[in-house]
Amino acid sequence: MKSIQTKIIFLILLAMIISTVISGGIGILRVKEAIDVESVEIMNLLCGEKAQQLNSMLGEIEQSTRILAEYTIDNLKEEQLLSENMEGFHSYVSDLDALGVTVASETDGAVAVYVRFCPELTNSNEGFFRVKSKDTGEFDTFPLTDLTDLSQYDQNDIEVIGWYLIPIEAQKPVWIEPYDNHNTGVYMISYVMPIYKNQKLLGVVGMDIDFNSMMNECDNMKIYKTGTAFLTDHTFRIVHSKNFERGTLIGELSEELAEAKEEDITRTDALYEYTVNGVKKRVAFRKLDNGMCLAVTAPASEIDNTKNRLIIEIAVTSFVIIIVFLLIAREMAKSIVKPLKELNKAAQELANGNLEISFACKAKDEIGMLSESLKETAHQLKIRIDYINNLAYMDKLTNIKNNTAYLRDIVKLNECIQQEECNFSVFIVDVNGLKEVNDTYGHDYGNRLIISTAQAIVRVFGYDTTYRIGGDEFAIIKYETKGRDCSLLVQEFETYLESPVNDMLISAAIGVATYEKAIDTDYESVFKRADGEMYKRKVQMKAAGKTSAVNK
Repeated sequence: MKSIQTKIIFLILLAMIISTVISGGIGILRVKEAIDVESVEIMNLLCGEKAQQLNSMLGEIEQSTRILAEYTIDNLKEEQLLSENMEGFHSYVSDLDALGVTVASETDGAVAVYVRFCPELTNSNEGFFRVKSKDTGEFDTFPLTDLTDLSQYDQNDIEVIGWYLIPIEAQKPVWIEPYDNHNTGVYMISYVMPIYKNQKLLGVVGMDIDFNSMMNECDNMKIYKTGTAFLTDHTFRIVHSKNFERGTLIGELSEELAEAKEEDITRTDALYEYTVNGVKKRVAFRKLDNGMCLAVTAPASEIDNTKNRLIIEIAVTSFVIIIVFLLIAREMAKSIVKPLKELNKAAQELANGNLEISFACKAKDEIGMLSESLKETAHQLKIRIDYINNLAYMDKLTNIKNNTAYLRDIVKLNECIQQEECNFSVFIVDVNGLKEVNDTYGHDYGNRLIISTAQAIVRVFGYDTTYRIGGDEFAIIKYETKGRDCSLLVQEFETYLESPVNDMLISAAIGVATYEKAIDTDYESVFKRADGEMYKRKVQMKAAGKTSAVNK
């Protein structure tokens, strides 16, 4: 059976655990939701900001190319396309070249600018190509003789003249995905516009960006502690990354990315997860104006670090609260259970017959009231038990202990003997000539004789150890006595009887025996020796004529 203290502690602890789990659980869920939303916003915002920077660079290229294309169309005269008027055409191209250098010089990231005309119109390799020098930063002229001869390639030579064929086939401005330019040896991307006049194709106008500038922008991005960024083409094939090989499809990184690619991987309300080398990561995407895609990615552990730290703090705080309240509950339970334990102990003492119990509880509550009630119960019970004991263990005639009390105490003495811790003596007193007194003077006088004898015994031996065990026989049990002590008591008793007691001369024989461990196995053996000594004394007194009691 569980104690009240355990039940109280369990109840309070259960209440605290339930309330803490509910409140802490709600707090953890809210924190998780809030930080998850915040991490999505942070990643998407960072990705969006960097995409905007890259788009700004791309937009400047588009605008510069558009300016050059408009000038090319507006200033080209129909007669300048005739082969016999090549002098005017070359002057026109020279003006385009000058404008192209000016525009490219004012455009951030531009490494090359060019205008190429269709070979079918000019019957020659006409146009210009300016490349930015790595040493001077100036746009140097690329010799016409070194320009790619477009007439030498057919429509399938995308690898060599894709920059020319792709926008013409699309019939609109296009961004050419990263490629190695064989003329300049630069890894670049190009923005190329097909130009038309009077619905006739003239050629293309383009501007190149060193793709390294975009890669550097990508590599310099800081996302959490170890996060990075990477770039993909329009098919979501990686074109630059510190961690992945070029040409890797993002769908190969995880099933979630493969599924998301089929939907809208550039959504701004979610992050996508994948695992690389056992490390779980999350990624956000943004499309760029050139059809490419920017991705920012970071380990999930770094993204969730704040969330996990807060969750741990909430959990630890909840645990500490539970421990604190457990200690408080324990002390509260002690304050309630301690007086109850004292009351229980007092009740046990009361049940064992000890009515002299004390109560330390001074509380002014239900327990205090119970303590006072039990105290009063013990007091009243003592009064009644004392009264009952007087009836049960007291001789009505002499007011000393009776044979019932004597038998009760013998049991205790025998227990003491079994424990070998006893030291006592037994005195047996027998009134001489009681029958003769009763026959001569009546029973009332005989009763007075018995009373006087009892008073004489109590006078010498004391009340607590004196018993009336028969009509004219008394027993006295004295503890912690020696042989000399017993002899002195016997002498004192016999001397006292020589004087009248209640106007009576009492004749009584007394015998004594002391417990000896070597020869006595129980109380009865001590009693028999004392009884034998009493009878010896009775015989002596009879021989001396001292066996009657008379009224003085």
